[in-house]
Amino acid sequence: MVFSNRVYYSSVMTTDALSEIARGISQSASLIAMGLPLDVMAFGCTSASIVLGDASVEKLLTASHPGIPATNPWAAAKAAFRRLAAEKVSILSPYPTDINYPLYRQLVESGFDVPALGTFGIGNDTDITAVSHDSIVEGALQVLERAQTDVLFVSCTNMRVLAHLQELERLLNVPVVCSSQALFWHAMTLAGKTPECKGFGQLLNH
Repeated sequence: MVFSNRVYYSSVMTTDALSEIARGISQSASLIAMGLPLDVMAFGCTSASIVLGDASVEKLLTASHPGIPATNPWAAAKAAFRRLAAEKVSILSPYPTDINYPLYRQLVESGFDVPALGTFGIGNDTDITAVSHDSIVEGALQVLERAQTDVLFVSCTNMRVLAHLQELERLLNVPVVCSSQALFWHAMTLAGKTPECKGFGQLLNH
């Protein structure tokens, strides 16, 4: 069973605006399944997780649920890359440079090589859902044309790529990890379950 709640966000893709999300995480999380036992807590914004940092997100998320494992799409993606034994991680991002730079820097600091990073440069979060499937495919092809890679990361839970992961992997001939897929995989893993969901990329076919 999944319980959810929302946090206010202005939708502007800047580090300042994303940092403001921290104000609402603990309160929002405290209202989820009050009094009921939980197996794992998950925060669902990749860019805010990059800006705030994994440790900060976990602390805010579990303030009212101490001791419960916690994850977010950014922490989940890095865990997924390790699960797939990837060293070279190329990125397809919807973000502007303000967010792409910390994404790149943190990935390198985590021990990964980033051969290529392609971006749509979108400045408003709500516009990310408008990126078409054809644009995602073309963007992925252009990213992988530029460098050898072990896995392609399609960042942002608002990118409409989840249903097309299998198709992309066949086309690109590399594993593709997206934020929503990684978050589901990592949350299930932390909850002590074996996440397997055919048709949603190699990560969930293990």
